[in-house]
Order: sequence, then C-alpha cells, then structure tokens
Amino acid sequence: MRRVSSLCVLLASAGSVASAQQPAQQPAQQPAQQPMQEQVPARVRPDYPKVTEGPYIEKTLPKEWILKITLDILSEQGFTGVVPTNQSRQPFQFEQMVMVWPFVNSAANSQLKPGQIQSWLRFNAHDVISGPFAKETTPDNPRPMLFKKMANEDLYPAGVHLGVWTWEKPVTVNAVQLQIDIPSTSWRTKIDDAGSLNVQWPKGPWPEEASACFQPEMYVDYGVDPRTAEIKMYDRKVIIDTVKAWTKGNPKEITPARLAKFLAFQVNSAMRVTKQGFNLSPRTHFMEGLDMQGAPGALKSGIGSMIDIGTVLVSVMREAGLPARLVYAYQGEQHSRDGLYLRTWTQEERLRTWVEYCLYDEDKKTVNWVPIDYGMLRTTSSAMQDLNKPWRYVGDINFIGDMIPIAFQAFPPTTVMSYGSPAFWGWNMKPGIPSITYQSIAISASPAQISPGDGSPSDTAQRPKR
Repeated sequence: MRRVSSLCVLLASAGSVASAQQPAQQPAQQPAQQPMQEQVPARVRPDYPKVTEGPYIEKTLPKEWILKITLDILSEQGFTGVVPTNQSRQPFQFEQMVMVWPFVNSAANSQLKPGQIQSWLRFNAHDVISGPFAKETTPDNPRPMLFKKMANEDLYPAGVHLGVWTWEKPVTVNAVQLQIDIPSTSWRTKIDDAGSLNVQWPKGPWPEEASACFQPEMYVDYGVDPRTAEIKMYDRKVIIDTVKAWTKGNPKEITPARLAKFLAFQVNSAMRVTKQGFNLSPRTHFMEGLDMQGAPGALKSGIGSMIDIGTVLVSVMREAGLPARLVYAYQGEQHSRDGLYLRTWTQEERLRTWVEYCLYDEDKKTVNWVPIDYGMLRTTSSAMQDLNKPWRYVGDINFIGDMIPIAFQAFPPTTVMSYGSPAFWGWNMKPGIPSITYQSIAISASPAQISPGDGSPSDTAQRPKR
C-alpha cells in the first residue's frame, strides 16, 4: 500500500527465543545469526547524580503527534533474496515468540506518552495481544510490556525503552502483524548559546541517561564482519587517532558546547555523501532497510550516507568523552517552516536523523540534550564558524517540532535477530526459526491536534505571502 505520508521498509527477518519475557542486554549481536545466550552480570551501580531539566534549551510551540508503525510478516516459499517468485505460502510454527520494538521516551525535542500507546499483535488478521502496556503478561492473558531497564537495573543504551510482545502457546500461522500507535509531543528548540558555552566538564560522573550513551552499540562499537558474517568489535583505531589529531590529544581543553560544534564541523568536512542510506529491492522499489557501514569504516572511507555520518559523529563525540546519541526520526509534516521559509521534504528525506549531546551543568545539577542537525549544518558554511557564536542547526532547529523520534539505534540493543538490513526492531522464536519470511514495515505520522498560530503550513495565517 502506498501512502504519501508513510515510509515503507521491506526486509526478511527471523530469530529464535533467547528469553521468555524481559530481553537482556547483549554487547554484540547481528541480524542473521543466532544470538549468544548470556546472563547480565551483576555489578555495583555508580552513584549517579540526581538532575532536573536545564535552562539552556527552550522548548516552544508544542505539537501533538501519533506515530504509526505497521509491521507485516508473511511466511513464503520461492524467494530470490527478498523478492517473492510465487505466492505459495508455507506456514511457520512456533511455541513462543518474542517481538521487540524500541521507544524513545524523551529526546531533545520530544516526550513520549507511554500510558497512551496502543498496540495490536495479530495472527492471520486476528488480534491476539492488544491494548496499552501492562505490568505483567501470562500465557492465558498475554499483554504487551514496556521495559525501561535491563535485568541488572542499568538503563538500555542511550536510555531507549523496549516494548515486548510475548506469545507462549503453540500456533501455526501464515501472517503476523504488529501495529503500534505512539502518541508524543514535539517542540521547537532554541538554545541559550552564550549560557551553554560556559558549562564546564563535570568533575564527577555523568547522569545515568548520559552514562548509558557510552554502552557498546551496534554500528558504533561493533558490527558484522562481511567476510565471516561473525559479530566483532570494531577496530576503532581510526576513531581514536582522528579524535586525537583533531583535538591535539586534549578534547577537554574547550567546553562541551564548543567541542560539540567543533567535532560536528570536522566530521562533516571529512565525509562526502554518496548514498541515501537505504537498501532498495530492485523489483519492488521498497526499502529493504538501512544501509549501515559502521562508524570506523565510514570514517576511514570518507564516504557514506547521512546515517553513516551520524554514526561517525556519535562515535567521535563519545571518544572525546561527550555523551551523544543518534536519533532516528520521522518528518511528520512534509512542508515545514525553516525560519521565514517553507521547506519541502521529499518522501526519501522524511526518515530523518540528528545527533544530540548531553549538556550537564554539574553545579546546577541540570541536563539538556542539545540537538545538532548535522545534515542541515552541511548547507550553512564550508568554513569553520566562530565557536563562541550561535550556529544555525545547533540547538536552534525551527522545524524539529515536526519530527517524531523513532529510535536511538538501527537495531534493538537486546538479544533479538533479523535477517536482511536493520530496521529498528527484532524478534525471537522457539523452537525454530522460519527459513524465509517476507516482511514490510510502514511508518507514518499524523497530527493529534494543531493549534492556531503554531507556525505549521496548515495555519494559513502563518503561510508566506506570494
């Protein structure tokens, strides 16, 4: 089905169950291979500082959104790659299935409404699990659940939350569908640039959510070896050496806000955009998923997609000691206001990414996440701007209120699998995996409400005069 406001992804995926209900963090995983069975080790938790939201990012013009996710999985025979050569279906059988979808509870521009999320898991078009998230699930009364922390009470990487749908009865099906309606609020952001520049590096530990950004992540710290198809930690020497060369071995010589601008410019200057970041099916022209290089390989080659540039920027910021995360988002409005001008986003551009870093004022015990639209930043200047002055698209992003976060990672940071390209979600099955599946993911968004004077194109009073 084609919709002007939706993003469709086509991929093939399969997996086997690693845990009954709560997924456990695993430092290395890959789509297309059996995940290792691993217990989360117990450890002494740091004494994280208690913080409140800081004064350095002002949020204005709230917009209410409903992000819609539809995941369809069909069992098929006769595939060539991801393209079906016939419609002969071979039902797949399982005794247990665990499906995982990530949720961004909060980002620099947004706040999730977890209590209002609705979801429907369907087998052969019949609802089997539905409704909002519950506190528990049983085989006789299966309910969706939302996990905010791992078994050892650590946050998941970057602070992402994981929605889990568990089915624990034998079943034979031809089709599985997961539909999720995700309500959230997005704001326009404006930074107090002068104030942010005075925030110093913390002497003690970072807050808990910022510390979670240093946990290993796929495509940033590890990935799939293309020669052996094994999961391996990346050789990060190119990241380490590059950061050392750029900062002369002393990244903390300047304040975090100045360093973030500096590194964003350096990464943009070091890399060229040569691809769109999606894998397309040659016959259907749908997206198969995200085309990911991995941060070290992308920096070494100097070419890649906007997503690759984002992973590099996150990697070098973290290497410099600055907590950072890549935000995958959906552009809710195809036409959005950028200052005095109306910007039109193509269908391919509506899957957006930005990087946000943690601005932690240790003296005031406050935190702000500062968004950097590094893609739009590339359009402003080819020369280094004054680090002591405001930069357009660093903190100040007029149209960020039209963007709804989807995930912090291309692949869930837990023990799940998917064949093909990563596309945010994963699943596990027991006792065996389906040999071939045909799947599609559609992502769309609609305004829950539009207030007069919010600056959106729907507000005729705000449209530019011709």
